[in-house]
Amino acid sequence: MTDKIIIGRQPVFNKNYSVVGYEILFRGEMPTGGVDRTAQVVVNTLIDLGLDKVAGSLPVFFNIDEAFLLNGIQLAEALPPEQVHFEILETVPPSEAVLQACRALKSKGYSLALDDVTSIEAAKPFIDIVDIIKLDWLATADPLPIMREFRRSNVRFLAEKIDSYEAAEAAKAMNFDLFQGFFYCHPEIVSGNKPPESRMSILRAMQQAMVAASIDQMFTVIKQDVTLSYRLLKYINSASFGLKREVQSIEQALALLGLRNIRRWLTLLTMTSLAENKPPELVRQAMYRARFLEMLAKRMGEDVIDDDFLLGLFSILDALLDCTMQDSLKEISLAQHVQSGLLDLNSPMGQKLAVCLSLEQGNWDYISKFTENGRRIDYREINMIQTDAMQWADQQMAVLSTL
Repeated sequence: MTDKIIIGRQPVFNKNYSVVGYEILFRGEMPTGGVDRTAQVVVNTLIDLGLDKVAGSLPVFFNIDEAFLLNGIQLAEALPPEQVHFEILETVPPSEAVLQACRALKSKGYSLALDDVTSIEAAKPFIDIVDIIKLDWLATADPLPIMREFRRSNVRFLAEKIDSYEAAEAAKAMNFDLFQGFFYCHPEIVSGNKPPESRMSILRAMQQAMVAASIDQMFTVIKQDVTLSYRLLKYINSASFGLKREVQSIEQALALLGLRNIRRWLTLLTMTSLAENKPPELVRQAMYRARFLEMLAKRMGEDVIDDDFLLGLFSILDALLDCTMQDSLKEISLAQHVQSGLLDLNSPMGQKLAVCLSLEQGNWDYISKFTENGRRIDYREINMIQTDAMQWADQQMAVLSTL
């Protein structure tokens, strides 16, 4: 039934801004026949896509409403308790039947979170059951009274809708344990800010790699940097390639990878260097977007998918350089239609990037319009592209972290 449901994924961070889980968002055409049938479709979607593809080994946060609690407990138990946090929506009333259902889930080993808490009174009936209390940073005028009331060793507080580093640091100062929002994708813009020379040299190397027209030209770029040479050899000799014989020279490595692959590898590697002081999730997001857009373009029958890969990869350039996107693009030369895609989501390239952003943000209306606009692509295909892109990004991050 994944052709009827579309999913989104939003990361959950700890105090070190490392990802410790993902909230899974759902929207789609639900079948008639009662809440049991709806719950079955949602659970089956997760199982069909594969939790390992959606979140790796990390926990997932999965929203549940009153109907699901009262009628879908047995279906919920198809999901592994060691990986699933059930998130009780703020609309769920604290009836005795609801509280009993929550206790039943707890007895099975599931963790529970209480969503969008805005008052002490709303949380009190659930406080002995839940493990995490989520507070909406934008909607809660002062979260401290709620935190003081319920602070105890086995309850953690999550600040959601954190959309800037300033907000993230303010929430950390209030002793929140977990954070959710798009702060990691936004630049820390300072008036008149310009990337330091160290980042500029990385950008120049990236630019040289992007325009190299031959293996010889690429070799010239790489041999100028001992670190790049070392990391290239380590990369191609990693287990992911499964080579029977160790590659010992840059020339041999370039011949094996080919121009297109080595250009892509160098671009990924330089992006990770630019993100040295940023949350690792930012680079993972760039890789995910790059792969997603590449596969989306391929599925739509387009020829130049390398530009779509670059579009996704550079969609976080402003956050890497802590400049506006307009200023960031002054530092690197990209094809005009790629630049237009980064600056204007209504442009042809931008519309595809908007699909990716909409999945991340849960903007389901845009996804529906995109799939219904004569493009002959449905929810199932988008889900499969998305999960493949997530898995690919995870694999690349694992390899790059060892270099």
